[in-house]
Amino acid sequence: MSYKELYDHCQGFGAPVHRNSIKDKVLALSGLPTIAVAHTTLDTTVCRGLYLSARNSNHRIVQQMGGHVICIARGLNRCWTRFVYTKELMHVFDDPDEASDTGDDFDRQLADFSGPSSPTRSPQFISEVKAFWMALGVLCPETTRLQLEEDRKDGKIDDYAIALRFLIPEQYVPRIFQDDYLGIMQLFLT
Repeated sequence: MSYKELYDHCQGFGAPVHRNSIKDKVLALSGLPTIAVAHTTLDTTVCRGLYLSARNSNHRIVQQMGGHVICIARGLNRCWTRFVYTKELMHVFDDPDEASDTGDDFDRQLADFSGPSSPTRSPQFISEVKAFWMALGVLCPETTRLQLEEDRKDGKIDDYAIALRFLIPEQYVPRIFQDDYLGIMQLFLT
């Protein structure tokens, strides 16, 4: 199973890439029969969504829904819901040591996000960073991204309009145009 296959698959679409196209390809690549979605109460100042693998069999939501589950905070707008869903879906590509299958793993991950910078980050934290960039890669096909980059430089389009085109949160638009974006993407495509 490879992220590169998913990325290449999504490059064939225009913007916005449909969430079901991403999900269907992830299911095909992973061999998973399904991934359930639960909209739940989450404190969005801490967490907008999370991925629960079937290995997390002690979790009540996994027990109720019978397998892999993506939990999304209620009340997010369409762009946030799409992005959170896709980012959490990228955890299907995680190595087992990157999973937050226990409360201790999840607490360690939250500490990495909220604590002082550490030279050694937990595998769970690194997985979150990877999932963020991988989600941007599949939601923002390169041909469209390059076209919008030129339009943005020429002042023909602003970040809000780009966010609407990709249906991603506006605050992430500068990330897809930062100088090292292609280098970051390359890390996941080799």
